[in-house]
This record gives sequence, C-alpha cells and structure tokens, in this order.
Amino acid sequence: MYILALMWAFLHEDDPKIHDRQPPVVAPPYRASIDGPYEGVPFEALRVTLMSWLPLGEFGSHASGNDCWGYTSPSGREYAIIGLEQGTSFVEVTDPGNAQIVRSHIGPTSLWRDIKVYQHYAYAVSEGGMGIQIFDMSAIDQGTVTYVGNVDDWASPNTHNVAIDIQSGFLYRCGGGGWGLRIYSLANPANPVLVGNWNLRYVHDAQVVTYLEGPYAGRQIAFCNAGLNNGWALTGLTILDVTHKSAPQQLAHLQYPSPGYSHQGWLSPDRNFFYLNDETDESSYGMTTTTRIIQVTDLQQPVVVGSYTNGNTAIDHNLYTKDDLLFLSNYRSGLRVYRSDGSGGLTEVAYFDTYPGSDSANYNGLWSNYPYFESGTVIGSDLERGLFVWQLDLAPPFGDLNGDFIVDMTDLMLGVAGWWSCPEPCQGDLNHSAQTDMIDLVTLANLL
Repeated sequence: MYILALMWAFLHEDDPKIHDRQPPVVAPPYRASIDGPYEGVPFEALRVTLMSWLPLGEFGSHASGNDCWGYTSPSGREYAIIGLEQGTSFVEVTDPGNAQIVRSHIGPTSLWRDIKVYQHYAYAVSEGGMGIQIFDMSAIDQGTVTYVGNVDDWASPNTHNVAIDIQSGFLYRCGGGGWGLRIYSLANPANPVLVGNWNLRYVHDAQVVTYLEGPYAGRQIAFCNAGLNNGWALTGLTILDVTHKSAPQQLAHLQYPSPGYSHQGWLSPDRNFFYLNDETDESSYGMTTTTRIIQVTDLQQPVVVGSYTNGNTAIDHNLYTKDDLLFLSNYRSGLRVYRSDGSGGLTEVAYFDTYPGSDSANYNGLWSNYPYFESGTVIGSDLERGLFVWQLDLAPPFGDLNGDFIVDMTDLMLGVAGWWSCPEPCQGDLNHSAQTDMIDLVTLANLL
C-alpha cells in the first residue's frame, strides 16, 4: 500500500476507497486513428467502441486517477479534463481516435479531485486542500491552459466535490472537513467570491439547477447527496432552495430503503426524476448494483418510485443523464449505459468494462464519465487505468419494435397488434411493404 494512503486517510479517513488501492496499470497508449483496431487487453464491451486510451503513465507519476469533466471551445473543439493524484490534465479529444494531452497542472496530492466548467474556466477542488484552483481555457486551442490561481478563504481548505449552476453563475463547494455547501458567485469567473453557506448536513455531492419554467420558475434548487456524521448517518437526498444565498432553505430530506452512503446522483432531463447512487449498499446489504429512482416533481415531497439493478455485483459511483440515457461509472464493471422509458423504468443497453477479470464490490476501476460532447464522444476516468475515450452505437437491432434493444415476445405482440394497419411510424413493417403482414410476423418470430 502506498505511503500516500496515510495522507489520504488523514484527509478523508472514513472513505473506504483507501483500502483497495492498487498500483497504476502500465500499458502503452492506444489511439484508434493511429493504431487501428484495438488488439490489447480484452475489455468486455457491448455497443461501445474504444477510440483512445491514455494510461496514467502518460500523464506523469500519478498513483491514481479520479474525476473527469469536459469542455468545448468556441471553435467546436472538444477537450477532456481529468483529475489525477497530483493535479489536473487537459486532453484534446476532437478526434476521439487521437487523444492528445494539451497541458497538465499540478495540485495538492490527493486521491479525490473534482472539476467543473463555467464559461472558459475550469475549477478543480480536492480533499488535499488549496480551496478552488482556477484554470483559464480561453487559449486551449493554441495549446495553452493558464493557471489563474486559487481561492482559499475558509478555515477548511479541503473540498470533496464542486457543483456549478451554469444558468445562475454560482459555484458550490461540497463537503471537505465535514462541511455542507460553501457558495461562491462567479460574476467574475476568475475570482469566485464567497456569498453564503449551508451546514445542517454534510454534502458529499450535488447538482444545482435553475428552474426556467413551471411552478419553480426562477428558483435555484440544490439536489444534495447528504447526511449527518460526514454523510454516514441519516443518509439520503436533501433538496435545498438556494435562491437566497444568505439563507438557503431545506425543502425536503428523503431517506430511501436500505441506505448505506448516499454518494451522487443526477436529474432526468425533464427534472421529474432524480437517479441516485449509494456507494456502500453492496457491501452493507449484499445488494447488486442498484440505482434508486426518486420522483421529484414535487420538491417538498420526493418519493422513491423504484430502483433498477443490472444484476452486477460492482459498486456504483457516478452517473449522468443525457436525453433518455443514463451513463454510470460502476467501478469494477466500468461504464454502463441505461435507457429510460420516461416513467422511471430503466434498461441496460451498452457497457464497456475497464476492469477485466472481476466485477466484485471493490473500489477499483471507473470513477466517472462525461457524456455531454455534441459529437457523441464519451470519456471516462479510471482509478488505475487513466483516461478512456469511447464512441457508442445505440442503433436498435433489427426487429426491436419497442426500443429496448431486445427482440422478444413483446415485439412480436406489437407486430400482431399492428396487423395490416400500419400507422406512421410503421414499426412492424420489416419488409417495407407499407403494411404489417404475415412475412413481417414470421420474420419477427424467427428473430426470437
């Protein structure tokens, strides 16, 4: 075990990740545009293609990787931002098959680092201290990322996560030193100014959004993975109205069944649901990888409406939503992509396992991902393996009439229900005869 683990333990002594540390995986970098089809480690995958892989050694002497985020410059060029044990690195992924490191900056040594973006600035925080590190990416297309400096204006300089509401222009330091939220104005993005705080619970992570329509229009709402005793007691989802920074108001605190440690979560794009990851329910209750589905249409009365498991044994960590998809980083089972049916139901449709050989409930493998590039490129950051760059192919298979990526009896029944009549879109017309006929039904039956 690394000597640095002692430092990490001191800074965040109750996080179980420190007990599973392994050396970085040593491997050559891979870039599909240069190296051709991948022929290295047999990563298991479904509908996900590896385009680039930059192991930790490409970034220098780092014992581990951690979080990631993304940035698109005004020219449309795309960049991955990856947190590392000793700093932050910026990587161009405009050509996903030729990922190139642009610039790296040092930071406090820590297992934990988180990065978010506002305008052309990146903000990195760490359990290692230094408050908020600020990076100017205005010249990143020319190969320059400038370290602006850091804001360290609090008795506790360490921070666990950072959230930014890009609509309102406020930054939220989450956790660190047992804290809840510390709130900063980004009116001058190069110089965040402390404007408020909330500390009735420890906040491990948060998503903060401004509602632009509906009954909450104009209000700024924080969805917090929070609890007492550094998040270990009464853990759950806390919903705060943070519109008035000097006096945030708690709207609700929901404790879901079989809680271990409320770690992270993200809203559905329509903001009807909040999908939540619990980081220790696998080890505490022997559960399989489980995503809680919480209806939040009424912010004062959130309700658990279900959960989903893909039956895997790995620990879930960070998830993000885009359109009808959820992108989950599940440690030893890697990237998992779920499709939502719009009413809370989920189905796994794709995956890429970054930790070959084991899906056990240990804290190794994929830490986070970022699925928001307009190109469709997805990136992932891995504790032992560094940066992955992927492309997804989510075209449904032939004969899949209900879009669940499986051809089964449900599809056959849909075909039967649409017998002969074929309203647009004509799902059951597999032979393009402008009607659902016996040939279509026989074809479906043969695909089962």
